[in-house]
Amino acid sequence: MIETKQLVKTFRSGSVVTPVLKGIDFRARAGEWVAIMGRSGAGKSTFLYQMSLLDDPTGGEIRIDGENAHAMSANEKMLFRLFRFGFVFQDYALLPELTALENVALPLLMADLGKGEAYARSTAALGRAGLGARLNNLPSELSGGEQQRVSIVRAVAHEPKILFADEPTANLDNDSARRIMEIFTELHRAGQTIIMVTHEMEYAKLAERIVHIDDGLIVSEERR
Repeated sequence: MIETKQLVKTFRSGSVVTPVLKGIDFRARAGEWVAIMGRSGAGKSTFLYQMSLLDDPTGGEIRIDGENAHAMSANEKMLFRLFRFGFVFQDYALLPELTALENVALPLLMADLGKGEAYARSTAALGRAGLGARLNNLPSELSGGEQQRVSIVRAVAHEPKILFADEPTANLDNDSARRIMEIFTELHRAGQTIIMVTHEMEYAKLAERIVHIDDGLIVSEERR
């Protein structure tokens, strides 16, 4: 489903060049759940941003579902993200002026789904996530755990090829974090490909494979 070859990312500030990724080779098959771990500054979130086409690498190759990301235009990458990827971030990234239902329906509407079907599908998905009574609440009226559940429902409503999650439990209490991981487990059992950055070993162990990154390189892997 996704493959990187000698992936490199450097950041420049004036004359100072900082290498963050130093040549990463990585593969994840369809339906696999991979947890990426590493200390702060090791490069794990930067790696996720390159794979998910939210940023452009300095060098190397990325192939996703058989397609070469390097050959895509900026518009093609945008459409790829819209139609084939789902994203879950630690800060939820919900639009504050939209209700839970509207936040979930938005990407479906952007994908040209009819309004009636988009809202019906979103209502059903939020109900399955235990948020049926929160459809018309704004993000500010929801707990952190509820906001993250809305974020996950939005991320998978259009049935993406890959779900990318960057520290999805970072801002949550233990009970909310466990509920989020239960949802991830259910998604994985249903065949969802998941690439998740986390610093919590308890949750990384739920994945099929744990990839450890240090100083911009994969230093070890373990299968569960």
